[in-house]
Amino acid sequence: METKKQNNLVTVGVALYNHENYIVKCLESIVKQTYKNIELIVIDDGSQDDSFQVAKDYLESQDFNKNYKIYTRPNKGMCNTLNEIAQQANGKYISFVGSDDYWFLNKIEEQVFFLESHPHYALVHSNSQVVDNDDNKKDILDYSTKKNTGFLFDSIYEGKGGINTTSHLYRTEVYGKIGYYDPSLKFEDTDFWLRLTKKYEVGYLNKIHTFYRWHENNLSGSKNLLSFYYEEIVKIYNKNIDDEKKRKKAISKIYKKAFQRAIRSFQLMYFVKYFYKYLKVKFR
Repeated sequence: METKKQNNLVTVGVALYNHENYIVKCLESIVKQTYKNIELIVIDDGSQDDSFQVAKDYLESQDFNKNYKIYTRPNKGMCNTLNEIAQQANGKYISFVGSDDYWFLNKIEEQVFFLESHPHYALVHSNSQVVDNDDNKKDILDYSTKKNTGFLFDSIYEGKGGINTTSHLYRTEVYGKIGYYDPSLKFEDTDFWLRLTKKYEVGYLNKIHTFYRWHENNLSGSKNLLSFYYEEIVKIYNKNIDDEKKRKKAISKIYKKAFQRAIRSFQLMYFVKYFYKYLKVKFR
């Protein structure tokens, strides 16, 4: 890679919460990136374990570029923490990484090169290797078979494509047009990607650049789907899909998924709840 391609500062943000067993692996994958012009911002969102001290000790022990900041404060939630990082970012590009996830060491270098070579794209994403709590490899989050490039707004809510959240890199200039993450929501990505893809085209690299750690505590884990995840998606669709016919179709599809999952898991209360909402949307 040409030296000039590393002239652009990249901000990497880590919203740290209760991941004392995983944060070193995460930070190590950032510190050792082949792309060196990185600004690292780590905010501990009121962890109840030793995450902050573990992260701080690791960074202080490294021969890193020292262009980093790390601090802790009371819990404010994911979206507020991401916004706090974004508002401090000095980079031309920004990427967030879950504090239990980690990257291949060429992730930033290859993605920056792509965006520098494709100025009409606001964001680039790629594929991810799913791992369990012990780093055993599981599935691949492979977006090559989905709609992954261009204006993806319709593809996201239609379930035909989208952005692999765990692998993104995007231009910080987008904040000026679409704003930051919505703190009224329980999770950040779907709403933000819908707002971004309304305005901008997205690029894709058919490579595995990140490791995504899957466990039941993920917000989209099975124990969270019926309790709040589907309702949050409906809230996001109501906010972002202007066309009434398309919005109604997308929401009925979500409620159908919800009551079908409730049947498979023998949860009668959720089945009644979501089946009623499905009928109400479908036939109103």
